[in-house]
Amino acid sequence: MRSLVPVVFLAATSALAQPGGQGDGIWRRDAYFGEAQTFDACQGHQPQTGEYHHHASPTCLRAQLEDNLEIVRSTRTGIQYREKAAPWSHSPILGWAFDGNPIYGPYGYSEASNASSAVRRLRSSFRLRSITARTSIPEWTQSAHANVPLQLNPNQFGPPINAEFPIGRYIEDYEYAAGSGDLDQYNGRQEVTPEFPQGTYAYHVTIDDQGRPVFPYILGGQLFGTLTGGRTQNVPAGVQEYFNASLAAQPGAADRSPALSSWQTGGATQPARVSSGFDPSAGPSTTWPTNIPTGARVSGGSAAEVPAETQRIRYSDTAVFVNSNGLGTYVMGPWFDATMAGGVFSNFPARQTNQMQFPRTPAPAASKPNTGLGAQGLWVNGVTVFNFLDGATYSTGNSRDVGGGTVVQTAVHVSAASNERGPAAPGSIMTAYAMFGAALATSTATAPIPDWPTTLGGATITVRDSAGVSRPAQIYYASPTQLNYRIPPDTATGYAAAILNNGAVSYTTNLHILNSYPNLFIADAATTASGYVTRIRGSQQTSESLSSAIDLGPESDQVYLALSGSGLGGSSEVKATIGGLDAPVSYAGPQGTFPGVDQINVQVPRALAGRGSVPVVITAAGRPSNAVNVSIR
Repeated sequence: MRSLVPVVFLAATSALAQPGGQGDGIWRRDAYFGEAQTFDACQGHQPQTGEYHHHASPTCLRAQLEDNLEIVRSTRTGIQYREKAAPWSHSPILGWAFDGNPIYGPYGYSEASNASSAVRRLRSSFRLRSITARTSIPEWTQSAHANVPLQLNPNQFGPPINAEFPIGRYIEDYEYAAGSGDLDQYNGRQEVTPEFPQGTYAYHVTIDDQGRPVFPYILGGQLFGTLTGGRTQNVPAGVQEYFNASLAAQPGAADRSPALSSWQTGGATQPARVSSGFDPSAGPSTTWPTNIPTGARVSGGSAAEVPAETQRIRYSDTAVFVNSNGLGTYVMGPWFDATMAGGVFSNFPARQTNQMQFPRTPAPAASKPNTGLGAQGLWVNGVTVFNFLDGATYSTGNSRDVGGGTVVQTAVHVSAASNERGPAAPGSIMTAYAMFGAALATSTATAPIPDWPTTLGGATITVRDSAGVSRPAQIYYASPTQLNYRIPPDTATGYAAAILNNGAVSYTTNLHILNSYPNLFIADAATTASGYVTRIRGSQQTSESLSSAIDLGPESDQVYLALSGSGLGGSSEVKATIGGLDAPVSYAGPQGTFPGVDQINVQVPRALAGRGSVPVVITAAGRPSNAVNVSIR
């Protein structure tokens, strides 16, 4: 039994260090490659300082501002979105760079100077270089490499291009091809927009047609405008108050200024909310981190509620001053990291008390300023905008990247039922996906049912639990990029490690084992429940498919859902809801054919007749499962 379509997770942790301060400073690692594994569903994360930020498209902010997104699925680990099909509306202003130019979402007018032209997704003008060795750097990066020639000396060469160091790992793997897209090398263009009908220079977030971030993601390696903004300690006397906490904005001409009116202030009195990777089923909390297991070490967080969004806006004729706590009103988190205890990213967001300055009348810079590490602007909700750097560069002497976060060959583990990350229960079935070029198996193989072996495709998995006991795991599907396996049923709760071995190399991933963590299988992209319907009519019992709407039939019919799941573990009490109504559970336990698969039989309440698509959630040991859907006529 294979899992659903694999999800690609890309990277590891974050630490701020100046490019070149660690490593050789020439081959700079791309933050989207090196850190995306620690992004939440909103594509944000934080270093130990707790500064929540985005290196790429701020998905949840875009959804809040109705930037051509629609919900696919709500999960315990966040909402999944997809790009709406055309026709599209022009993207809103998502943020402001420190040179005072606006940052828009991915959609703009197809003709930059014509507001009557069709709206379409704007394309980056960067592309991966067609190179077989890293012996030169592209011309557009030279401003960041003082005294470094385009054609490098041998001691400046980058690592070989292979599975461990693929093309796209480094900023210098990209070239700028003028005219190949809609945007310039700063990732913007001169254009008219709904807010600037007379024209402005504007940056754009860049994505592909699947909504995946496209290099350089937000800002290029340089800003287009003169850099007169940034973090500031002092606000001059005589500035005008535009917004302060719950106070309304001042009326007048200033209200029509996009530099003032685009900031999000409606949630300024709402507390920020964070969901923890230690137990995502617990939901978000206004204080965090929560549910911290014994032995976990965390940084950041907040023991008291913190108001979200922009807190204060002041302005003069020449500048706008914005104060924020650096936290959005959407749910942030959870975060995961295969190399950290329990597989949970240990850094949590914290109040930042940002005070930023932006020029009201931006001007092109004669000499374009380079963008470095850290904040390069603010999103309109007060969260910081970062660029494509993660602080790591390749070191020839060490033959690896130095600085930034930890990027090592390993695997990311998700539930084979829900495809969600999070804790696992003893006996549950999991899927491991290769990260950073790891080869999990030497061949592709599927095990016979139900006799799953502990070696398959040349691969083994050993789970070492919190008591220090190591047990082999049964494997039922193996390939170089994916392993499907079962957590040994006797695994102790607490922190565990999964050691994957392909006969030549071992990869270690950390796991968090709970006594029960229920997951329901999903049959299709519409999140339809996996299982079948059992109907009892008089003395007859029949089975029906869940692929069509359930007809509850006459009052005398008893209709049950037989759901497939995994992760009940040691829970003795299982409850269920269908469409928000309590539904009796007649059986919850092993399915009997497939090891690690649970079956939960739930009677459908007749009050749901005619409701259409409704969610089904089971709860075990007080923890809710992922939601699946059934349709009821």
